[in-house]
Amino acid sequence: MNKNFDSIETLKGEWDSLQPLAPEHERRLWQKLRLEWNYHSNHIEGNTLTYGETVLLILHGQTHGNHTLREYEEMKAHDVGIEHLRNLAADKARLITPADIRDLNRIILKESFWKPTQTPDGQPSRAQVIPGDYKTLPNSVVTATGELFEYAPPMEVPARMQALVDWLGEVLADKQEHILRIAAKFHHDFVLIHPFDDGNGRVARMLVNYLLLRDGYPPIIVPTERKKDYLTALRLADAGDMAVLADFLGSCLIRSLQLGIKAAKGESVEEPGDLEKEIALFLKSQSIRNDQPVARSSEVVYSLYESSFKYLLSRLLEKTLVFGHLFAKYTVATEPSGIEFGKDALQVIEYCLTKDSDICSYILLHFEFDGYLGQAPKPFGVQVFVALDMKELEYTWKIDGIPVISKPYTEPVLNEEADQFVEQVQRVVFEVIKTQSVGE
Repeated sequence: MNKNFDSIETLKGEWDSLQPLAPEHERRLWQKLRLEWNYHSNHIEGNTLTYGETVLLILHGQTHGNHTLREYEEMKAHDVGIEHLRNLAADKARLITPADIRDLNRIILKESFWKPTQTPDGQPSRAQVIPGDYKTLPNSVVTATGELFEYAPPMEVPARMQALVDWLGEVLADKQEHILRIAAKFHHDFVLIHPFDDGNGRVARMLVNYLLLRDGYPPIIVPTERKKDYLTALRLADAGDMAVLADFLGSCLIRSLQLGIKAAKGESVEEPGDLEKEIALFLKSQSIRNDQPVARSSEVVYSLYESSFKYLLSRLLEKTLVFGHLFAKYTVATEPSGIEFGKDALQVIEYCLTKDSDICSYILLHFEFDGYLGQAPKPFGVQVFVALDMKELEYTWKIDGIPVISKPYTEPVLNEEADQFVEQVQRVVFEVIKTQSVGE
């Protein structure tokens, strides 16, 4: 962790100086970390829900995609486990116990199920997984070299779990070791025991965040894109090199601290997708150099429409429609065409964008929700304006007149940027609904 230690200490000092966070900033930060924690920790273990499907399930209670019922249930149960863990970490006068850890496993697994196994002689079999119960059969993993790595025998689990928690109490009381090094060893020792028939990885990462939250840090996210690095760090810890695992967790902690500081300052915590950014930067670096800017034309605008504007507009129409059933009337109008539209929206926008570029250089979408149907002190409506302003050498997407995305015509809007833009529009509408519905 040496290369990250100084950065962590500096960031932690700044993070502490910004406490307590304003409630709205804390909500934004926690929602982002909570969603990422649910998605990545489950995805590492094989859950196939996408991030977008995770958001839809956790925040809106809706399902989408062709997944097993168990995948939806384990994602929801993991979210409940996170909240339970957060409460455990808030009680600094009491240290986590083996019973608490068993409760975490019980919460995230939710209900018993059968999983395929093998008999000692290699024959296919199955075993019942009972949430919260320690394993009754040996468990193991086949390494990359084909070796069989055996975890702690079932009969040793209760004593070793108690010893692990006792060690944790002693090292925390000693106050000599950095919490991240403690968390790395606690994580690794827990994995070596592998006390449960299922859910060990998710509980192990929860225990790391229990220690960080208890010590005043934001939780870390182990991203699924770095699963290989994560598993390598664990294998090196098996060989006695704990520093690599501590350093890996430290890099994740730096990212969480940076997000936390941005949130505390009222800055956006949304981030373009790392892979998408990397691809875009690579493609840009490989492009033939051309210092001449590209001017607006019908051909250029239509190309951007096909490559990125169409995606942004489709998402925008889809996500704003979510609020439509809350109001007696929901309309979207365009200027300069002045056409109200519903399901043929993209055809209207496409028509505008492919007309003479001088006539349609500024397109305004007026989203209007009128006559709130829910409970509220008085009737109200919501409106939000989204504009595409196409200057001679650059275009700008705006929300209520405020520029959000500005780029030259050589650069499309990345999908992640489009998603963030749409989320901001949603947030404008949702904040008005929340405020007006309670009469604030």
